[in-house]
Amino acid sequence: MRSLVLAITLLIFNALALAQPMSRRKADIIPLEGQAKRIGWFVGPGVTWTHTRLKNEEEEVLRNDSLRYVTTYDPAGKLGLYLEGGITGYTGDPVIIDYLDFGVAYKNLRGAESTAGTLWRGDTAALPMEADGDFAERLVTVAFNANKFIQTGNYQFVQLSLGANADIRLGSEYSHSGDPVLNSHEFPPDLITQAHFKVGYGFKLTGRMIMIPALETPVFSVTPTDQGFGQLQWFSSNYRPIILSVRFLFLRARNGFDCPPPIKHNEFERGRKEYKPDSYHP
Repeated sequence: MRSLVLAITLLIFNALALAQPMSRRKADIIPLEGQAKRIGWFVGPGVTWTHTRLKNEEEEVLRNDSLRYVTTYDPAGKLGLYLEGGITGYTGDPVIIDYLDFGVAYKNLRGAESTAGTLWRGDTAALPMEADGDFAERLVTVAFNANKFIQTGNYQFVQLSLGANADIRLGSEYSHSGDPVLNSHEFPPDLITQAHFKVGYGFKLTGRMIMIPALETPVFSVTPTDQGFGQLQWFSSNYRPIILSVRFLFLRARNGFDCPPPIKHNEFERGRKEYKPDSYHP
């Protein structure tokens, strides 16, 4: 968790540092003065990852007059599929928010957990207990985001987003060879509601299309009860869902207008002057 927060913080500060020296007015990412409509749409393919702790420690799970159970849980993340799509609404005065979006996504969250424990009877190791498990969730997500651009140059920017998501379970697969009573297995409910944070770096590719690779993670869970800054529990371990997506924003031009393409800044991009040989005579 600390490494993830540090990486996001460094990305934001680096982007802000790049943006400071450019005092001249930068070109508008979304030209709303007559060219682009306020409503657009987006799609975004991506992958998910269930991030886990970096260090495992032995835990005493059970103790009574005659028995004691100690074990080490070893969670592991896995990749899953992600695909989003929806509509965007661009604000006329982007001082605080550049655009809002509302979308629906398919989210696949996968992970694993192994355990290595011992059941003690008094001072005697009565039974070694080792187990392995896997989980896979298939979810449909409804999400809302408020997004802010911090421009670092013409048609390049950092995007910071705050939003909320509701995940509805479509199906799940759980398999674990360990004892669910001794190991206190728990799972997310059929409906998960969370607040999340997203950071990305965007580029305007054409007059009507913007690409934004972004990293998203929950920061607080309403349902179920928060396990620590948006983490969720599967089996006996906590996992942090992380989404890496590449969002494509599609602008819609007003009737009779077109969204201007990105400005070219060098001779090769603008088109070099054509020179004719001395022997050329039209």
